[in-house]
Amino acid sequence: MKSKNDQKYIQEIAHKWANGEASTQEKEFYEKWYASFDDTDVELENSRFKSPDDLRVDIYNRLMAKVSLDKKAPSILVAYKKWFSAAAAILIIASGYWVFSVNALKNSSVQDVAQVHSIHPGKNTATLKLPNGQLLQLKDNKEGLVIDTRDLHYKDGSGINYAKEALAKQQEMVLSTPKGGTYQVVLPDGSKVWLNAQSSITLPANFATQFNRRLNLKGEAYFEIAKSQMHMSGKMHRRPFMVTVGSDVVEVLGTKFNIKSYAEEPAVKTTLLEGSVKFTSGKQQKIMLPGQQATANAEAITTTYVDVDEATAWKNGNFQFTEQKIQRIMFEIGRWYNVDVVYQGAISQESFGGTISRNKPITEVLASLEETGAVHFKIEGRRVIVMP
Repeated sequence: MKSKNDQKYIQEIAHKWANGEASTQEKEFYEKWYASFDDTDVELENSRFKSPDDLRVDIYNRLMAKVSLDKKAPSILVAYKKWFSAAAAILIIASGYWVFSVNALKNSSVQDVAQVHSIHPGKNTATLKLPNGQLLQLKDNKEGLVIDTRDLHYKDGSGINYAKEALAKQQEMVLSTPKGGTYQVVLPDGSKVWLNAQSSITLPANFATQFNRRLNLKGEAYFEIAKSQMHMSGKMHRRPFMVTVGSDVVEVLGTKFNIKSYAEEPAVKTTLLEGSVKFTSGKQQKIMLPGQQATANAEAITTTYVDVDEATAWKNGNFQFTEQKIQRIMFEIGRWYNVDVVYQGAISQESFGGTISRNKPITEVLASLEETGAVHFKIEGRRVIVMP
């Protein structure tokens, strides 16, 4: 094995790792070397990138894709400086290095307030408004809700019935989650919907008998759409499934996708995992392919290929970010832990990336961000103060 001082060999590994070609032995060698290296001597020569920022983004995207393929979710949140070596980026992202220790967590300022014990991660909780106006509080010890054409019942079979006549009318039912809540529902056609915190879906009571299966979404939801047919004019026709988000419409036949449309978000984002969808926004239309994310604002619809695991991380119990500002991250944290977020002073413009479980106490999530040195927090009751 070559010496750890052989910079040419280190550069070769950096190139291989960036291209997904490094062997296990080379990765182990690199990680041992990294503990004592001076990154000022490590560069990727003859680079096609115009700046360290370009190189950083490319390597980050390659390695995050590799991590997602390995199905690993390291508990890590890293603040990326504007200028740093490619070698450092490779190790921090790919090795799953923890950016905070137990002692660091104990010493963190987010631990200093006694009230933090009352801030818990979100849970399975929602309300269901029936067509007759009755409001039901759905219990958090249930896996989810199943809706059929005649009644509403939990998966374990306990039933909540309402008048059959309501189904024949153009009335609506609304499933809503609060801040700090998530819930799953199986629709009358067999389609599954997972609602993120502070979200809702509205669907007609006669959803099962409509040719165009249509519902309205506010907030964020993940969909697994069941294929469905209906006999019309002597023929069997596929029933379209449509999700309306404000003035935008996502139309599908059978697919898996995620829609994010919170009021504080600058645009509606639809991420397609399987199948195909037609995204309509005003007079604009886009046909999406698996792996693409469509972003719609007042001007246009744009589509790019993204890490779909990041878009659906919330459904799998994680926060996952790539090159995000602290304000965007705190939107997610505030909704999930049901806390108010306020800012004091000149807030860092650093970008953050990484993955951490949504089941961890808020103190651990904030401490991991705090250990980057780019941001600090103080908790007062149910208010999180973000500071430089």
